[in-house]
Amino acid sequence: MTVVVFGSFGLIMGSFLNVVILRYGERGISGRSACVSCNQTLRWFDLIPVASWIVLRGRCRYCKKSISFQYPMVEVATGLLFVTIGSTGLPLLAVLIALSIAALLVCMFVYDLRHTIIPDRWAYPFSMLALTLSFLMRGPDDSLIILALSGPAAALPLFSLWALSRGQWMGFGDVKLALGMGWLLGFPFGVLAVLLGFVIGAIVSVGVLLPLPVYVRALARFTQHHSWRASGAGFTMTSEVPFGPFLIASTFIIWFALMYHVPIPIFSLYG
Repeated sequence: MTVVVFGSFGLIMGSFLNVVILRYGERGISGRSACVSCNQTLRWFDLIPVASWIVLRGRCRYCKKSISFQYPMVEVATGLLFVTIGSTGLPLLAVLIALSIAALLVCMFVYDLRHTIIPDRWAYPFSMLALTLSFLMRGPDDSLIILALSGPAAALPLFSLWALSRGQWMGFGDVKLALGMGWLLGFPFGVLAVLLGFVIGAIVSVGVLLPLPVYVRALARFTQHHSWRASGAGFTMTSEVPFGPFLIASTFIIWFALMYHVPIPIFSLYG
């Protein structure tokens, strides 16, 4: 029952997050959904999460233009994240805060992937919710000072890169994201998540640079930012790559490992 309830809620929320992501900075989230190609207002049966995209074979019912794979991807990802969080057995208030954090992280992941920027409107609430959740879930022996400093500790490496390069190596949005990561995961796990983000980024970047034309074209169709999109020659070493998605992926990995008490190898070696 938990899987059905949280999974269904996650799919619906994922559909809403798609609207938030695509309309952010352009127009409000109110108003009927319409095809981005022909502007035809969509009916309710065109908006069923995942199912409508599958039935329509990824094309608009009216103009037959392709519908971005982002729609089902975000819906499925949000559903899986909500099931994972809802199955932890955490208190209701903690679950609600955790679900809100997951939703914000999904928004930042996709928006940064498309536009190479993390909006402050999402980064700051994420940090505040992360700090609130950590405070709510702290144990009797947990130090409030360490809890407070865990955010700055995770953000410090990225802030140093940002300051040294004057914003050329690292965007300040990533620094704000790392602040919330530290508060969410605590010390030293927030710092570990930042380091893991670099590892994931390196692996993905190498994969993108390899001569895999099908993979590159699929990624280029998904992204929109001119400096991140592949040109006819594909991605190069000078392509601007958003770092936020790698940080968010590492955050989910460490966060869920902590939730489910899964040993983290680098620490289990010494435990």
